[in-house]
Amino acid sequence: MIKDKFMRQVSPTMIAEARFDNEPEWMTQYRTATFESMGQLSLPVIAKMDYHTWRFVSNASQHQAVTTPLDDDTKHELQHYNCATIGKRVFRNEPNAEMITGGVICCDFATALHKYPEMIKSYLVDNQSGATDRLNCLQNSLVNNGIFIYVPAGVQLSEPIKIAMMEDNYQPDTTFSRVIVVAANDSKVDIVQKLGSIGDAKKVTHVNIDVYAKPNSEVQFFSLDAIGASNTAYVMRRAQVGRRAKMNWMIGSFNDGNTISDIATNLNGEGSKGNTRVVSIASHRQQQGINTNITNYGRHSDGEISQRGAILDQARIVFNGIGKVAHGAHGANNQQENSVLMLSDDASGDANPILLIDENDVIAGHKASIGKIDERQLYYLMSRGIKPEVAKKLVIRGFLGIILSHIPSATIKQQMIDIIEGKLAND
Repeated sequence: MIKDKFMRQVSPTMIAEARFDNEPEWMTQYRTATFESMGQLSLPVIAKMDYHTWRFVSNASQHQAVTTPLDDDTKHELQHYNCATIGKRVFRNEPNAEMITGGVICCDFATALHKYPEMIKSYLVDNQSGATDRLNCLQNSLVNNGIFIYVPAGVQLSEPIKIAMMEDNYQPDTTFSRVIVVAANDSKVDIVQKLGSIGDAKKVTHVNIDVYAKPNSEVQFFSLDAIGASNTAYVMRRAQVGRRAKMNWMIGSFNDGNTISDIATNLNGEGSKGNTRVVSIASHRQQQGINTNITNYGRHSDGEISQRGAILDQARIVFNGIGKVAHGAHGANNQQENSVLMLSDDASGDANPILLIDENDVIAGHKASIGKIDERQLYYLMSRGIKPEVAKKLVIRGFLGIILSHIPSATIKQQMIDIIEGKLAND
């Protein structure tokens, strides 16, 4: 096994600590095999972001476990979700009437392992997706929390499924959260997710999300990432999109601590569509590395990436937009936009568009920009009597508001607006 800084942070003994109660033997075997693969693999490449010296596992010796009751505001907020976890604890598991009528499964990961083992096994183990890189191996071998969602064929939900994952910084061990969403043929579902944290002790947080959009299904996944400044966060998202299926990611990356975010959508089926929108704000000395990847495998598939970030203080954001068109994807379309707004002379940012084309008869394009606030927009607003400081904030909010109108949850939308307002308050 390679004895580098990453590997010195992990140990096979962590597998036993991560196991769920009465875990199936096949799950433990999967953990062991995946863990053993780590030494032969590399960390995923986030171009222009050197995160290899970061911590990947919480230092449990830094603080002792503390039992702290939830405050009333957090309790009230989590009551609005169908499934909510706090660290490794399940706080709420309440499907709504429409989900029950449609036979939708939405439960914590431990429950899914016992009630739906073959389904979990088919998406976690049999597809061989758990050992693609070192970080992926770590997250899959030590998973100790999660949510499983299955929408049966033909079921089209009118209300979003709401899930929340709150990191518990009062507990010293690392939380490795796994989310698996399966939308069967001809189904339709919106997922609204909140990632957050309670407590302020230093912690490492891992979240790994996989979406399987089967033929003719439609999935929209909205996520508000609002993990606290004490946390180093690694958030991985993957989607497999079938024939004529649609997959949309809409992500507000508003974590306060250092963050690595990797979003990949594979348009596998003919006529499949994928759209990824990301907005982000970085402040203080925070670093965010965000990879967004859409790969066209299917004929006449259609992918689009839009990433926008605002940088304050001495922070840094790196946007890598990676569009790939594989051989055989005739008639594919792959477009992307990466834009960074610099709000401080000490801030730094990168917007890196990458196109990899291995087929003729396709349409592909990209654009990238890094700059300060558009003076023409400011002039226009001030010419209407708006004060300069107010005009500046309006321009920034408009720049970051590309996903707000699409969010189906009024609560999440307001939280996202409040976070933007709060981060800009002292600018």
